[in-house]
Amino acid sequence: MIKIVNRMLIVLGMAILASCGGGKDKDGNELDTPAKGTITVAVDESFRQILEAEKTAFEKTFPYTKINLVFKPEGEAVAMMLNDKARMAVVARELTEKEKEVFKRDDIRYKSFKFAGDGIALITNKANKDTLITTQELEDVMRGKRKDIVLVFDGTSSSNLTFLVDTFKLDKTQKVSFFAAKSNKEVIEYVQTHKNAMGVIGSNWISDGDDPTSLTFIRSVNVMSVANKPNPTIKDYYQPFGYNLALKKYPLTRKIKLILKEAHMGLGTGFINYMTLEQGQLIVYKNGLIPLTQPLQIRQVESK
Repeated sequence: MIKIVNRMLIVLGMAILASCGGGKDKDGNELDTPAKGTITVAVDESFRQILEAEKTAFEKTFPYTKINLVFKPEGEAVAMMLNDKARMAVVARELTEKEKEVFKRDDIRYKSFKFAGDGIALITNKANKDTLITTQELEDVMRGKRKDIVLVFDGTSSSNLTFLVDTFKLDKTQKVSFFAAKSNKEVIEYVQTHKNAMGVIGSNWISDGDDPTSLTFIRSVNVMSVANKPNPTIKDYYQPFGYNLALKKYPLTRKIKLILKEAHMGLGTGFINYMTLEQGQLIVYKNGLIPLTQPLQIRQVESK
């Protein structure tokens, strides 16, 4: 009953917001509202699974809306928004000061919202029996000190690559040797067929236990456990799944951001409100990620 009431409140709130939007633009075209219209959202390819789930639920709740998701590497997703080819970008970083200047030029207030916490997952071929790695060993791989391992990323401007480059403070001019796939799905498929490959993907691709695709992926590769200590014991290694992410035990974690470039209170505002309120955050939780805008209770039970 409580969940039904909360859902009704969300719908009521969106209806109120819808009455605040509307009108016409300078060319006389009807503007979208928080609960009506069509927009394009550019999404870093790593977050395809969670955004598709949010879009489906949102459009079922608000049938007069259409969210067109376009999946791109992080750099391209940001460029789409800055060039007004997308209303919103879903990425794993804030914009640079130079990128924010576009908002000032267009007289639009810069708006960035935290949405969910996820992890960078490292995957290897099933034939690889070594499923443990430290962050120092991963840094050595990134710096090209391990010639026996082929790193696989979902493109040259992906958020997964950017995250590790920033984490290990690599020189931006230093070239990281890796195989560039076109998507997280292709990263997984490459690892399935190459014994010496180590794939780098967003954890939401393998975290939803109810999704047959996610289950297929996780069963077809090894998900590596990562430790952030120089001489770790087996208890110091963690995998990139919900419990470890929530307790901040997994070392390769990041925040997913929703960056909105919207001059009026439109559908972008409505979609963000939905994703950051209870219903949208429940979807985050179900997909194995960490809700960042709603309270999350974690109970640790000690085994006897």
